[in-house]
Amino acid sequence: MRYLSVQDLVELHRAVSTEFGGNQAHPGVVDSQFGLLNAVQRPQVTMLGREAYSTFPDKVAAFLFALLINSPFRGGNRRVALASLFAFCELNSRTVDSRILDEKAAEGLFKRAAGHRELGIPPENVFREIREMMARAIVPLS
Repeated sequence: MRYLSVQDLVELHRAVSTEFGGNQAHPGVVDSQFGLLNAVQRPQVTMLGREAYSTFPDKVAAFLFALLINSPFRGGNRRVALASLFAFCELNSRTVDSRILDEKAAEGLFKRAAGHRELGIPPENVFREIREMMARAIVPLS
């Protein structure tokens, strides 16, 4: 299993912010080092010697959830989440089936995750939704 590093995420953020901009684009600027480290480490967590997230879709869901709720970058967190989803999959010879997770579905899912507090959605419900979507959408590269 290969994981994205803090440096990978900073580079992805820099690339996505430079390419797509946005009102809050600050390429590579990290507001929360803790939040960034938490997102990178979350899929690698073990409990009592066992992986907390045993399947690849669960690891991706844990990573995305941590990235979206911690919002470690100064703007562009949802864009970097989408880019890192594809990068994480590619590192592990997988891809995302766009018939299941298209741009509109990803945008809605990521907005709910990032804004779950304001929307009054319990975090466990958001994580469950992300995990279920990743289980359906992530497929082996053909």
